Amino acid sequence: MPADKVGSIDDNFTLNVDLAETILGAAGLKPHERMQGRDISDLYLPNKSEDDEKTALEETPWRDEFFYEFTFDDETYIPSSNALVRKKWKFIDWYGHNHEQLFDLEEDPLEFTDVKDRAENAEILSEMRSKLAMYKEQLTEPRQLNCESGDYSANPVVIPDDGAYLPE
Repeated sequence: MPADKVGSIDDNFTLNVDLAETILGAAGLKPHERMQGRDISDLYLPNKSEDDEKTALEETPWRDEFFYEFTFDDETYIPSSNALVRKKWKFIDWYGHNHEQLFDLEEDPLEFTDVKDRAENAEILSEMRSKLAMYKEQLTEPRQLNCESGDYSANPVVIPDDGAYLPE
């Protein structure tokens, strides 16, 4: 790790989907093309390809927002939702209940006050609605999970026998 990064704090969004790609990167393996995460070492190492003078972060800036979905058939405790999260804003669509919420995370990090209906937030609300709809369309779930039968694999990845996961 570069000396200037030791002991520093990085507030970029890192997600659970980044873990697999980070582990694969540490092992020198390339992630499958369908994986959605990113190797977090890009945040603190000058990861450069041999033929490129740019670092991975210069080539592809780190995410400044993320989409999450929580889909559950039994909504007894927590209803299903989708959300778009940024440093300042969080927009949640409780689609099964025709309800939306917008939170200003800088002013209200614990999400106590829904600011969706405030006139001054109309533009960000509209923009986040559109962006959430785009993510929902891009990231559709291939099929419904069948948890009752014990099948939790929404779309299993089959590792090919051609060595595609081995380093070159």
